[in-house]
Amino acid sequence: RSKFWQATRQFLEHEGFIEINNTVLEATAGGADANPFVTHMDALDQDFYLRISHELPLKRLLVAGFEKVFDLGARFRNENYSEEHLPEHNAMEWYWAYADWEQGMELTERMIRFIVDYTWGTRQFTLADGTKVNFGNDGEHFDRISFATVLKEQFGVDVFESTMEDIQAKLKEHHLEVEKQDNRIRSLDKLWKKYRKSIPGPVFLVDIPTFMQPLAKNQPGNNGLTEQFNLVFGGSEMCKAFGELNDPIDQYSRFMEQQAMRDAGDDEAQMLDIDFIEALEYGMPPACGLGYSERIFWSLEGVTAREGVP
Repeated sequence: RSKFWQATRQFLEHEGFIEINNTVLEATAGGADANPFVTHMDALDQDFYLRISHELPLKRLLVAGFEKVFDLGARFRNENYSEEHLPEHNAMEWYWAYADWEQGMELTERMIRFIVDYTWGTRQFTLADGTKVNFGNDGEHFDRISFATVLKEQFGVDVFESTMEDIQAKLKEHHLEVEKQDNRIRSLDKLWKKYRKSIPGPVFLVDIPTFMQPLAKNQPGNNGLTEQFNLVFGGSEMCKAFGELNDPIDQYSRFMEQQAMRDAGDDEAQMLDIDFIEALEYGMPPACGLGYSERIFWSLEGVTAREGVP
């Protein structure tokens, strides 16, 4: 585990990234779909959130003129234990000004290969469930699969046109849970996660709808889909990355949509961070960003989350 994080730091520092450790206590929790922990600061008599992501403080640094930054450290998500999740875990996020998502994918391919070479000395793995994963040779690109196409072909669901009744009928048909407060985003995600289990990878998941990712740029000429790419292997999403949305008006509109979901009872929807909107109004350069947790390590090491930490 130590070598895994050493490799991460070594690769990024060689690429010219600066490590900056931002605060863990935040007045507004943002950057991910997750339920935050709440704590209280006596000196200010004010509640704060433990960070669920490194994203928004790092993107403020892009506004401030830092062009390649990363943060590696603990984050906290107030969710249940599983073989792939812990409420407290280490994660890393990098942000690269003036890079687009295609450059981000190429960097990710080189980064993951460097890390597995350094940590395990191999690019071929047999995971705990018997899945075989091969990260391939230098210069080879990972395949891409389309979120919108997968749901259409596997479940007959159109991510834009299908009604909630149609989507929930598919959930029931495939023995997936239908909750009282389910919304379109959570329901589509459940269908995708069922199919995802069959993907050995590594592949990049692309063509994720705009309404499912409030922080990503839209694809040029296709306002309905984002410039998001998630690294998938072993049936799980291991990295989430995208061309960063830097339009303050668009960002404000998407935050308001997320806030409406929170107000309707979705504890994992993102909060309105008005200070981040102000930072975008000053001007954030076009950029690409990526984040992953030590779940990559747990998976390739062949251990559960609780076996993979002290």
